[in-house]
Amino acid sequence: MNENIHGEKTASEPQDRVTELIDQQTAISEVLRAIASSPHDLQPIFDAILDSATRLCRADIGSLRLSEEGGLRRVAIRGGSVSQVLSISPVLAEKESIFSRLAARRLPTHIPDLTALEGDLRDDLWIKAVNAGYRTALYVPLLKDNEIIGLITLGRK
Repeated sequence: MNENIHGEKTASEPQDRVTELIDQQTAISEVLRAIASSPHDLQPIFDAILDSATRLCRADIGSLRLSEEGGLRRVAIRGGSVSQVLSISPVLAEKESIFSRLAARRLPTHIPDLTALEGDLRDDLWIKAVNAGYRTALYVPLLKDNEIIGLITLGRK
């Protein structure tokens, strides 16, 4: 429940949940529509997936990467200035990159405060993201039969 100006609880939480569910259903519909209208062209599908993820998470920046022999190749980007995204995020994230290490965990990873991050995740990409003003990140591996097929990365300032 939310509080009004008098500190009293209000009943807007159910309405917030309904709004969230509608947003999720809208995102699913948009992705399915992209699949139906582009059966042989994957780019509109990648764009629809990333648009939906970025919007649902209210992210400032996002990328979608697909797995290939050399690492994770960026196939879609959203948010931020294009030059900023390109300077932060390499086209091919090699197998030893932060992207590949996080995807290898096969679990979503939420980093609430990039500035408090310690250990092996503090690499050149981390420095660039923090210097660009990003403070939180979400990494969601895309799996098929427990094999990594891609990674969605989202960031907020």
